Amino acid sequence: MAAQPGRGEFSTPLQRQLQDGAAPPKATPLAALELARKWFNQGRRIDIQGLAAELGVSRVTLHRWVGTREQLLTEVLWASTDRALSRLHDAVVAEQVPSSHTAEVLSRWSAEVIGHAGVRRLQTEEGEMFARLAMLNHSEFQRRLIDRVAQLISADRERDRITGIDLEADELAYATVRITESFIHTPAITGNAPDPDTNARVLHALLR
Repeated sequence: MAAQPGRGEFSTPLQRQLQDGAAPPKATPLAALELARKWFNQGRRIDIQGLAAELGVSRVTLHRWVGTREQLLTEVLWASTDRALSRLHDAVVAEQVPSSHTAEVLSRWSAEVIGHAGVRRLQTEEGEMFARLAMLNHSEFQRRLIDRVAQLISADRERDRITGIDLEADELAYATVRITESFIHTPAITGNAPDPDTNARVLHALLR
């Protein structure tokens, strides 16, 4: 279900290993990603030099594996998002939620994101960079998220949980993602606090 880049788009060893799914030895691009995710979940700054030292490789090797710090952050953000959306979707299906699963999954996800230690640190210390990685139209994270949401919307439509909106799935996904982002990244956009409750009400009002 996860949206992945096309094979021709892989530019770093990390991206290639993510695609291949090979079991990694101790120090590999995937090990670097998992360590970076661990730091992100702990609210630690993801630092290339520090990661390299903990992995026991040189900074040059780590850069060769993962690309720039921003490329690594994009993969960390997407890996965390991908796993969270899958987990939340499984929960919504198990609960047999009668309304739009897209709206419910994104509502729960946005509430988790807003309370996440790594997200709070990025919003506080690197808000402009975080918004650029997560929200710009050309960003890899943005493209993958819209693709995933379009899949959720299509599944909702197949089961008549969304019936009243005359837009293609990708168009509605783009609008839905933008709405969700506006409530997650409120500090960078307006300076106000994030508002997951209003986000949930808006999503359920739109996706019905």
